[in-house]
Amino acid sequence: LIRMKVCAIIKIRWYATKVCTSSQRSIPDRLKDVPTAKNPKFFDMVEYFFHKSCIACEEKLVQDLTCKKRSNLEDNRALVRGILQMLEDCSHMMSVSFPIKRDSGMYEMIKGYRAQHSAHRLPCKGGIRYSMDVNR
Repeated sequence: LIRMKVCAIIKIRWYATKVCTSSQRSIPDRLKDVPTAKNPKFFDMVEYFFHKSCIACEEKLVQDLTCKKRSNLEDNRALVRGILQMLEDCSHMMSVSFPIKRDSGMYEMIKGYRAQHSAHRLPCKGGIRYSMDVNR
């Protein structure tokens, strides 16, 4: 009985992202209005800022890699784009919401999120890969 009530109260939603595979990185059309939107969705804001940061830093990453590895520019560009695509792809994303009763007697809905990227490299907690020494 308690388990049924908990399942009815806690709502869990799963999301997925779409990886950008174009040769020239740009912000997807569906996200172009995020900066001017009055109340954009959290997930859309995260995706928008990811794409914006990729545009801002991709060329610098390629240049840094070319200086350090002394390899061909196009190979380094392909490597950087591949790494950015791996970062963009979200293996799992979960949204949890549940009600609490405050000391004042008011009820409030608490929302939490967890995203996990690159789960093929374990262990990972909250989407960040930690060393085997981490226990908290």
